[in-house]
Amino acid sequence: MGNSYSLKGQELQDAPNEIYLHDKTYVFNKKYTVNVKKDLVHGKKRYVFYEKTNNIYFLMFKPHFENKELFLCDMRNRPVLNLKTNIEKKSSKIFLKDENVKFRVKIKFANDKIKVYFVNKANGKKEVLNIKSNKKLTQVGIYYGEIEENPSLIAKFYLKEKDRDLLVTKEYNYIYEISSGVDISFMAMLAIFLNRYRIYLSNRTSLYSSKEIEPHRSSNSSRTLSSNGSVRSRGSSKSSKLSLKDVKISNISTHSNSDIENRISFPRDADNRSSYTKRISSLEF
Repeated sequence: MGNSYSLKGQELQDAPNEIYLHDKTYVFNKKYTVNVKKDLVHGKKRYVFYEKTNNIYFLMFKPHFENKELFLCDMRNRPVLNLKTNIEKKSSKIFLKDENVKFRVKIKFANDKIKVYFVNKANGKKEVLNIKSNKKLTQVGIYYGEIEENPSLIAKFYLKEKDRDLLVTKEYNYIYEISSGVDISFMAMLAIFLNRYRIYLSNRTSLYSSKEIEPHRSSNSSRTLSSNGSVRSRGSSKSSKLSLKDVKISNISTHSNSDIENRISFPRDADNRSSYTKRISSLEF
């Protein structure tokens, strides 16, 4: 993750094949630009991944940063993926609670990029994504394949123009561009992972100035230097659980197989019109 990385002049490319983790519910034949906003869903406060132009709602989550566990759900509040963190093992897991069908995603940090190893359900192969970003994780490019093999840029995450001076925020106020044929739920969970890691860095390091951090969050915790030189805060004992290095993912056996229809209104008709099927195969590293 180097200072010089920039998305300027880089356009999304079509992946040579589909990319998804468990089924094609969130795989589409067109590119989507996705935003996140707060909304009330069935009377509950949630953050929603949605597409503005046609008002398409894809996924939602309850964003408690201090919790170890986070569920990414469809618009009927059914789990799609789940993120669980564990700082003691410097790892995290993304999974759905089914022991019969498992797959795993591992994320490893390098000097100037992040490698994501996963099983692509589209072809059954173990594959890799390379995540490149600037040092403060405000411009992120996700590439399908090894860097040496001229990989395709399949997703871009970047800060909204109006928030360019506010680099660390709980509001997930970024824009997410995702290529056709790429699992939006996979990219959404990577976006959540990266934003949590950004918040973790702001609590534990001096990478960001106080002006770059969300005011109501920084005012609730004093950032002081401890005897061992690391930055502490009132909430850091919980936030420190987010030293995320590895991600494991496993799939639920009765998840939806069908795509979301275009032009879905919210919240009355927001759903992926699920048809449930039983899976018996398994994929594991």
